[in-house]
Amino acid sequence: MDVKGEKKKRSFLVIGLGRFGAALCEKLAERGQYVIGIDSLPQPVNELADRIAVAAQLDVTDESALRKAGAAEADVAVVTIGEAVEKSILCTSILVEMGIPLVIARAANCLHAKVLERVGAHSVIFPERDMGFSIGEKLVYPWYSAFTHIGGGDFLLGRIRPLPDMLGKDMAQLKFSQKYKVIVILMEYGGAQHTPDAARPFEKDDKIWVLGHTADIGRLVAECDIADMPGAEEAKLSGVEHSARGRLY
Repeated sequence: MDVKGEKKKRSFLVIGLGRFGAALCEKLAERGQYVIGIDSLPQPVNELADRIAVAAQLDVTDESALRKAGAAEADVAVVTIGEAVEKSILCTSILVEMGIPLVIARAANCLHAKVLERVGAHSVIFPERDMGFSIGEKLVYPWYSAFTHIGGGDFLLGRIRPLPDMLGKDMAQLKFSQKYKVIVILMEYGGAQHTPDAARPFEKDDKIWVLGHTADIGRLVAECDIADMPGAEEAKLSGVEHSARGRLY
């Protein structure tokens, strides 16, 4: 497989073209990446043939066939096989032995995950479980999708506008971190980004990047207007009411 000259492209190998695998292939291709999609069945391969760089039907446990399809040159391999546990484990082991820099494998259950880790998978994912967690968070915190979750903990990063009681006061006067239980990471004003200045009073059009625990961010956002935010419709449907004192941005 020759991808020389495509400096911005990375090569992604996706094994298993079910709903999850096919969606992953399409999104990677939309993002301009070189995608190799492989499945043991003809239908999903045919459906993706004109959407990705390579779509191949072959035995996913056949190392020789995988190499011929370009698997060994992949930068990232994702094994999306879920229920066929034995094939998933064997295929993952083969890809790891090929020396692919990053091998991600989908697990159907905890035992499956443990075995995948033992055969060398660099990362094990549970798409259905993770989607359930994400939906649960959005139902409880309708504003959640407007913030970035910091992996490895319960921290969120996002941007808000100053609340009315912040205006005309600086962080030192407000004792900002103590009062709101969040940290200001970055300020935006005057068309530029600035490091936080504890002595500069907040102004109406400022944008404040804050980092904090989900619960603390939630208390701060409860005083903000989420009308123009992703998640606003979920908030209405779930009956969550927010005062219009400030505005997330």
